Amino acid sequence: MIAVAVGASRLHPAGAAPVPEPAPAVLPPGLPVAAPAESPADEPAAAQAPLRPAAPPAPATPAAAAGWGAMPIWGADVRSMAVAPDDPDLVLAGTTTGQLYISRNGGASWADAGAPFSFAGWVVSSLQWDPNHPGRLWVALWGVWGGGQVAVSDNLGKTWAARSAGLSQEPVYSLSLAPGREGRLFAGTLSGVYGSEDGGASWRQLTGGLADIQKVTSLVVDPSRPDTVIAGTWRRAYRSDDAGHTWTGIFEGMVLDTEIFSFTPVPEHPGEIWASSCGWVYQTVDHGDHWVRFKDFDERRTLSFAVTPDGRLLAGTVAGVFTSTDGGKSWRRLSDPALSVSAIAYHPARPNRILIGTEGSGIWISTNGGADFFRSSRGMTATRVGAMALAGDDLLVAVNHAGPLSGVYVSRDRGQTFTADFKPLPTVLDLALYAGRAYAATVAGLFERRGADWHRLPELGNGRVEQLLVDEGAAAPAAAAMPAGAPPGARLLARTWQGIFELEKGIFVRRAWKHGPPRSAAFYDGALWVSDADGVYQLTRDANHTVAAPFGGGHLHRLGEQLLLSGAGGTWTRPGSGEDWVQLTAEPSRIVATGDARFAALMLSGDLMRLYDRESRKFRVLPAPVPGRDVAAALVVDGRLLLATSGYGVLVHDLEGAPPPVR
Repeated sequence: MIAVAVGASRLHPAGAAPVPEPAPAVLPPGLPVAAPAESPADEPAAAQAPLRPAAPPAPATPAAAAGWGAMPIWGADVRSMAVAPDDPDLVLAGTTTGQLYISRNGGASWADAGAPFSFAGWVVSSLQWDPNHPGRLWVALWGVWGGGQVAVSDNLGKTWAARSAGLSQEPVYSLSLAPGREGRLFAGTLSGVYGSEDGGASWRQLTGGLADIQKVTSLVVDPSRPDTVIAGTWRRAYRSDDAGHTWTGIFEGMVLDTEIFSFTPVPEHPGEIWASSCGWVYQTVDHGDHWVRFKDFDERRTLSFAVTPDGRLLAGTVAGVFTSTDGGKSWRRLSDPALSVSAIAYHPARPNRILIGTEGSGIWISTNGGADFFRSSRGMTATRVGAMALAGDDLLVAVNHAGPLSGVYVSRDRGQTFTADFKPLPTVLDLALYAGRAYAATVAGLFERRGADWHRLPELGNGRVEQLLVDEGAAAPAAAAMPAGAPPGARLLARTWQGIFELEKGIFVRRAWKHGPPRSAAFYDGALWVSDADGVYQLTRDANHTVAAPFGGGHLHRLGEQLLLSGAGGTWTRPGSGEDWVQLTAEPSRIVATGDARFAALMLSGDLMRLYDRESRKFRVLPAPVPGRDVAAALVVDGRLLLATSGYGVLVHDLEGAPPPVR
């Protein structure tokens, strides 16, 4: 088995010739930020081309992953799980951002199954043990930006071999293998069902002439009829009794427009199969000829399902796990309703140990048949982080979309460890420190940290606050307007889609703004600069001034004595007051500040990351294990670059030439 890494459209051997690193952009005299590359040839092809939504993200290569670690904030967006048939303590879990984790103690702790970021940028949509080859594991993947994959591993996920020849360039949502039929696989894709009779070496379309069989999100081979396969689509279910050659709809009792998320056969009762859907759950006892719907629980969107050997039914919904002990006639909730349960797993030898994989909240376990569940994600670092801030030795990290675990986590030792007493908050978009206090911009208002608690500030209401902006060098306002603890000239602003608000005398006051919804703001050249969909404006205390700009809808950022504008029109710099804009790159890009004097900013262009070094006045390519588009925020702390990412947690990288850590 050769080691492989996920490529742009297929799996390729890890160790294949890498794309040469582009030459760093050398600055012309007098410019403290990067200039354009000397020629397009200096950039790799991926950096020159515009983003194409149909193209999957670049691979996480071993070289890119080298030197990167992750902070110990446990959690993950778990999409799939598989317990080894012959070992109840061996469990694997796949995430929506391509991590594959393994547990050898029944889910008590987790580690990377192979290289970190095994399938970065891909959703691990299905994990399946091969019923005909003990120890063999199959995976189905779909790319966040398009494409799909099937791969196989004979060493518990340490390395993978591609099995995608013949599959179309589209998501693979589901996978099923046929017991007793060695080499037979079925893959559910956006356009229908594909089949393989040679262990995935080649695939062919089985439903090409059937327009109704599309977006096949679930598949099952009937364990009592290995030539029978059932496909669940975004509307209904279909069945083939001849290994996929012909198909018929099996609709009786199933409501139209019901997306089928999973199928769960009951081997002890041949013909009994349960289907979970966006409209509760269905049961068939005659291999799918007839269905009966059960809907006596609060939440209809049922993502996952399981049936234990004693007949207990477990339904994983977007509002927790429900159970029934009377065949579906009545149900009761077992877990926190804030948990969205995308996968359920157990082993027949341990029927009371139930693992649930959740959206954002990682793994939860019950050891008493579901009477209660506890967090068990230690070792998983695939959280969604939206913002970070450093207040002395306290590092604040905002974890989003993690159900009951969403909120701001605090490290008292600058990121070495984190306390468990985080405070829940709505989705956090930005964090800022001002006058000794922390502020959080969220989708449901602006919050101020007082002690260990967060309090919503009423003057901005419950709407979305996009950005917080601190200036420590503007012209000082009246002394009476200065909050206690703020340095002379300090200002704090909050940007919403409705306008700009500034903290004055302890409350946020709306600034004069007469243009479209503001998209970004930056302090520069003694004034506040704001962009909207049409252009860029300079706000002085008495007026809004329109400024010529290369394009509209961009985002502004101050870097030293320069103003940067980034977005779909590339990145441009305004070197000084009254000077013309200079283009740094034509690629769609954005700038993320780090708060560091030397390594002041990242330039993110699709998959590519560039880190600015003030000493060399260059943006240098930064090899990273995840796509640049997934970076939400950055900080430099104690000579380490911290990246807040959407689905990979907080990544950490030591910076060469940075000063040693301060303790």
